[in-house]
Amino acid sequence: MGLTSLNGAPRARRSGEHGGTLLSSGLPSMDHYCEAVNRSGNDTTGMSPGARMTGQVLLRSITVVVALCGLVGNGAVIWLIRASVRKNPFSAYNLSLAAADLMHLCLQIVFCARQILKPFLHRCFHLPGILMVLRFSSYFTGLGVMTAISLQRCLSVLFPIWYRCHCPRHLSAGVSALLWLLTFLMNTLRGHACGQLSSPTTRFCPALVAITDAWVVVLFVTMGTSSLLLLRQVRDSARLHLPRRLYLVVLLTALVFFLCGVPLSVIRFLIWKVESQALNDVSVLLSCVNSTANPAVYFFIGGLRGRPPKAPLAGVSGGPQGKRQSPGEAPAPPNGEGGP
Repeated sequence: MGLTSLNGAPRARRSGEHGGTLLSSGLPSMDHYCEAVNRSGNDTTGMSPGARMTGQVLLRSITVVVALCGLVGNGAVIWLIRASVRKNPFSAYNLSLAAADLMHLCLQIVFCARQILKPFLHRCFHLPGILMVLRFSSYFTGLGVMTAISLQRCLSVLFPIWYRCHCPRHLSAGVSALLWLLTFLMNTLRGHACGQLSSPTTRFCPALVAITDAWVVVLFVTMGTSSLLLLRQVRDSARLHLPRRLYLVVLLTALVFFLCGVPLSVIRFLIWKVESQALNDVSVLLSCVNSTANPAVYFFIGGLRGRPPKAPLAGVSGGPQGKRQSPGEAPAPPNGEGGP
């Protein structure tokens, strides 16, 4: 006989009772790491419990190493942006993205370290629910900022006159602040409704999970569309001087986003019926690779190199290629913004 809550609604049982990673109520859980997993002697892959545990510890250890490298890279980006005298319209995006990645990596290290220690200490340390909220909030903020960078690049190329003359000077700062606010609010509300910040799961949980799904789809479509439009515009321009570098900027940003950033949200929120701890661990590793790769793209492709940007998109956007831009002028972005 199933457990019931005080109001008569079925109470969600822990997914560990049947070897999954989800709540049996049919809704994805933000934190299932302290739940028992697969109590049977062998899992669906035929691996023994010892081999499975070794694989999980190894994968999470790799995740911690990758995250530590990302902390160094994102910390360097934040320091260099704050120390830079010459700012550009994308500096706020870069600072916001580095801060979101830094927070996401710190929290992933905490959760992975807990799981690594669990089999050795034979106990799991429960963490405050707000940490789960902050973890996903920083994750979605990072994806949102990357999408905003790509979209603003695309606008600067498709509508160069409007972008130079009418684009708000502090647009990137306003969009970054709005993304932080919306993602924190969305994840906090879902945490309260779905039982992560309060004990009972409310009837609003399915609606908030659906909103999260819609947000993932919007980011996916916007990033893909803007990247394709920008690549097409760059390819069709015969006056571009550095096409290989621009293709690297756009392609690497899009590939990192889709191959490393998106899988965690897709697995946890869109196809969460896939009950696989290994798949979840791989998606967490990929999200850390995404947060670690962003500073690498920033340095080696878009780069803070201590010299004024050469505005290689001038040929695409129709502006004069030899013109030097003042600090207050909105440039034609992709290579001048220094963002991933």
